[in-house]
Amino acid sequence: MKKKNLSLRVSLDGIICALALALSFLESLIPAAGFMPPGAKLGLSNIAVMFAVLSIGKADGFLIVLIKSAFVFLTKGPASFFMSFSGGLLSFLCLILIIYLSKKLKKEFSYIGISVICAVMHNAGQTCAASIYMKTNLITAYLPLLTIAGTGAGIITGIVLKAVMPSLLKISGKLKDRG
Repeated sequence: MKKKNLSLRVSLDGIICALALALSFLESLIPAAGFMPPGAKLGLSNIAVMFAVLSIGKADGFLIVLIKSAFVFLTKGPASFFMSFSGGLLSFLCLILIIYLSKKLKKEFSYIGISVICAVMHNAGQTCAASIYMKTNLITAYLPLLTIAGTGAGIITGIVLKAVMPSLLKISGKLKDRG
């Protein structure tokens, strides 16, 4: 029985990883809006990470962060990997902190609130990585603009997460029930 549950979990992780990569690819096809800072994106693939962490487990979410970053390495190179992984890791760690605080305070955080915090932290992690990579702190001047963009993107991804979470939970529950 335990082996069957592991197989189911690996399968579910694979499906969620595929979803994250597909969302990332689809998002790369969307032209940048004139009002958005260069390089800013919605971060739709982070919906998959948040779903995994919130409904399956922390290890599953971290695995998806790693696979997303590996995909970036393969498609865009080491500098992009460093920035992707740095942003993903900081965002992931903040999500874990939010879950811990939620349990400690016995208070639920909204999907939109969680998404905004994670998006802003993702941008902060990427900015720090860029600063290290470029060996200059000047890049941090870009952070206020990225914080505004991250807040907007976080609101949008939070709304999407809130809308799709019941269906994703139902699908993942059905997959688990079959195991």
